Amino acid sequence: MNSQLQFLIELQKLDRRIFQILDVQQKAPELLKAAESPYQEILTHLQSLKNTGESLVKQQRSSERELATQEDLLHKVRSRLSELKTNKEYQAHLYEIEQARKKKDSIEESVLEVMERVEENNKAVKELEGQASEAQEVFDAEKVRLESQSAELVNELTDLERQQNIVADTVGEPLLARYNRLKTMRKGFAVAEVQDGACGGCRLQLPPQLVAEVRRGDELMDCSYCHRILFMAHHLEVETLD
Repeated sequence: MNSQLQFLIELQKLDRRIFQILDVQQKAPELLKAAESPYQEILTHLQSLKNTGESLVKQQRSSERELATQEDLLHKVRSRLSELKTNKEYQAHLYEIEQARKKKDSIEESVLEVMERVEENNKAVKELEGQASEAQEVFDAEKVRLESQSAELVNELTDLERQQNIVADTVGEPLLARYNRLKTMRKGFAVAEVQDGACGGCRLQLPPQLVAEVRRGDELMDCSYCHRILFMAHHLEVETLD
């Protein structure tokens, strides 16, 4: 087999892995953001509940002050009963007391309703705080995993680039330039395996004579259609550079 083909196959193997790592690194910020998203959504909901809780507490205190004022008013109205002299005044005052009592009862009902809402909101806050704690643990674990993976990939990438330079140095400059040009044009695939008589890159059927020449491996042969450099599966069995 043409020794240059051996080097190109190895070079493409290294290049493909390098492309994979670069792709993972490019997507890493999105993956981290996606991992954090559930936690942030819970925090946003939690903050909304806390804001609602603060508003409810203010509403409760305002209603309690209003209730205290109304109770004081009712006490004063009742205390004037002894000052009344006529039945007409007495009846009118009883009506005033009744109206004041109804208003007090209405305010009390509002206070109780707000208190129930405050209690329900506090319960929801506690439950969501538990969920937030769990979500943070999941996110923190995923963040550690991604950071560990990133560090491993950086080390692997450094080693791959070292190997890439070694292999590239074994390829003649004209052929390396041709390989790099094809790699750019064909999205990283400059060398394609012949499978069932077809190019593994463009999937088109190759002339039998071309397939036979590729099988022999004496010379570098191109696909008639996509111009990728062709090789056969048995070429992979040849030992490549470490």
